[in-house]
Amino acid sequence: MSFPCTTRFAQTLRLIPLIAPCSRQQPNSTNALFTTSAGLRRDPKFATTVQALQETVHSNAGDVSNRQLFAQLQPDQKIMDKLDMLQLGREKQGRFVRKKWFRYEEPEVNLPHISFFAGAQTPKSFPEQSLPEVGFVGRSNVGKSSLINRLCGSAAARTSDKPGLTQQVNFYVAGRDFHLVDMPGYGFAYAKEEATLKWPSLIESCIRERKTLRRVMLLLDARHGIKANDREFMEMLDRTNTKFQIVLTKCDLVHRIDLAKRHRLIAMQTAKSRNCIPRVMMVSARSTAGLNELRKEILHTCTLGQKYLASHKKKEAIATADYLEQLKIYRETARPKKRRQ
Repeated sequence: MSFPCTTRFAQTLRLIPLIAPCSRQQPNSTNALFTTSAGLRRDPKFATTVQALQETVHSNAGDVSNRQLFAQLQPDQKIMDKLDMLQLGREKQGRFVRKKWFRYEEPEVNLPHISFFAGAQTPKSFPEQSLPEVGFVGRSNVGKSSLINRLCGSAAARTSDKPGLTQQVNFYVAGRDFHLVDMPGYGFAYAKEEATLKWPSLIESCIRERKTLRRVMLLLDARHGIKANDREFMEMLDRTNTKFQIVLTKCDLVHRIDLAKRHRLIAMQTAKSRNCIPRVMMVSARSTAGLNELRKEILHTCTLGQKYLASHKKKEAIATADYLEQLKIYRETARPKKRRQ
């Protein structure tokens, strides 16, 4: 039995081979595990993939949903290795899945204890600008307040399962070194309509007026990726010339292979943004996986790496070398797959 193949569907199928297949080569160095989306952008295969995706999305032949694009993508093997190393994403469960007897003993990065010191419902009530600031923003219930608490080992930020608990811009001081800014979420929220209508202008005023705001961490749910309101917010950040970085949250709810595909798709979707930091962060507030990477990023953003990470690099190099040695043994002792007769 043959099925009719429309012109629109046929044109969509022609783009599928352009998606770069994942490399099966094993990493031969420590740096191979930490390839960022910036490196992918310089890859000619990646450029072809981006062009293919853009042609698919914007072609007159028809609209292809994000779900279809996501299904066409192949995960990058280097990102898969990194996720496996940091224990990010849900692992495959099965009877014949070979488990590792070792894990990456990641050296802990500690941020100063945070405390609440100011809340603002209007731009006039913003505190004075003194220390460097890092803002956290995203859709309602994406996990902003929970992430701030887990980053600093505190319970200063109020959290709730219902979206819309944070209804003002909250400022937290970390030691005497920097501020973390928790902004209200955009999108659906359990709050009065009058209040939710004021939040977008309040957030934009904070981003425009705060000269000490070094970077905005744009939090996205790893299950859903970039949605329409996220895209609008990124356009506003580009208009205001504000540096921002994508942080995927709730990564413990996504299978590892899907998380790697989500990482690659977001890197493609933000490739043309002039203010987006190329490196896509991935974290889980529940399992704490990926939090050390984000802590280091915050410290470097506030130019505090020398103060807090002086002895960390050596410990990290030792831990990484030990992990790679164990990984090599693990792969060498793997049983070859039997071919079917």
